[in-house]
Amino acid sequence: MSEIRRNLAVLALIALFAPHADLRSQTSAPANSPSSPSSPAKPQQAPALGADSLAPLLAQAQDALDRQDFAAAIPLLQKIAAAKPADALPHFELGFAYSGLKKNPEAIAEYRRAISLDPNLAPAHLNLGLALLDSEAAAAEASFRRAAQLLPGQARPLYLLAEALERSGKRPEAIEQYRAALALAPKDDAILFALARALLAGGQTSAAESDFRQLLALKPDSAPAQLGLAESLLSQQKTAEAVDAFREYLLKVPDDRHARFERAVALQDLNRFDESLHELDLLDEGAPPGAESLKLRGSIYLQQKKWTDAAASFQKALAASPADAQLHLWMGQTKMELHDYTAAENELRRSLELAPANSDALRQLVGVYYLSGRYQATLSTLDLLAQRETPAPLDWFFRALSCDKLGRKPEAAAAYQKFLELDRGERADQEFQAQARLKLLLRELGRTSRK
Repeated sequence: MSEIRRNLAVLALIALFAPHADLRSQTSAPANSPSSPSSPAKPQQAPALGADSLAPLLAQAQDALDRQDFAAAIPLLQKIAAAKPADALPHFELGFAYSGLKKNPEAIAEYRRAISLDPNLAPAHLNLGLALLDSEAAAAEASFRRAAQLLPGQARPLYLLAEALERSGKRPEAIEQYRAALALAPKDDAILFALARALLAGGQTSAAESDFRQLLALKPDSAPAQLGLAESLLSQQKTAEAVDAFREYLLKVPDDRHARFERAVALQDLNRFDESLHELDLLDEGAPPGAESLKLRGSIYLQQKKWTDAAASFQKALAASPADAQLHLWMGQTKMELHDYTAAENELRRSLELAPANSDALRQLVGVYYLSGRYQATLSTLDLLAQRETPAPLDWFFRALSCDKLGRKPEAAAAYQKFLELDRGERADQEFQAQARLKLLLRELGRTSRK
């Protein structure tokens, strides 16, 4: 009887990652000898029954299962099971047929009935585990564990046990079982892939990188392994290597928008802005740009000081994500650079409404108020900022300038002095200005005191 394949979803950090199909295949009949996890055992033929009156039914059921005509096989197998109530095999094959029709509850019941009649029927434990895996991972774990006991030396039960453990949130135990399976089948790429994927999801990124590299040595054209390597490198902040790995992956899977966006972000982190924009251009060819793509594009223009382009990108991004505080902050900064101070203030205030604890928005407001000549508002905003964090040297510099503009000479002198004490040569131009103003202010204040 031929095997069937069930594409069960796999818990994975990377959506493309899925276990090898053969490792997940249901077994259609018991096998006498262990088989490779990637090559399930060939089904046994029904036993010869001579003049047994069930022989025609057995032959018809066998033929229906071979043709994967599961609906035709079920009534035949039900008759055989009724005639042989102590025989586990008809119930096992009924479970197999119900699985083929995706009637999981019926399949589970038949596998359990087969196990009750023959507790050592290993394929029944395997198939029961597969039937339970989507809905009852803990129960599937018990089935696979029993199958592994009945099939010592076989990798497949250990692989499936590891998957059930992973789905149950027991990733360290799952990794242990994946490694045990790999020890039995060291060149099985499906097991190696599952192990690498679990290590990556569990934060063991260096070990995951090593296993993905080993997998690529076995299967150089494996796109999932290339993506896994890129993700593991990125998680270790090996950004330049990750960028190269993503490029190799995208040559194989050019339509993976998520991976292309990840590469664009990584390129931006490396200050390779033109390359990042090129990736975004490719990304936008396939579909209208999304909010995250527009946001990234705008942030690159912001760093390149292309204020008009940045404003255009942020405007489109805000239309799609009007409640994004970061977008409002960046738009406010852009509007300030374009000297549109009213719009800048509105954007920054909106950012603060959405994220009240965001001190960056307050700091940008300081610049907006100072550049628009609103010096008292500048000081009030600096006071609010000082309630949240220790003033930085530039905060003292803007306080000094604002007090100076308002004619508050003692406060201005004190703020210039504080700036010079803290800056320690970091900003030569501002220090030159502060020293000149402080010298003049002290001279004026000295004359005033003598009078």
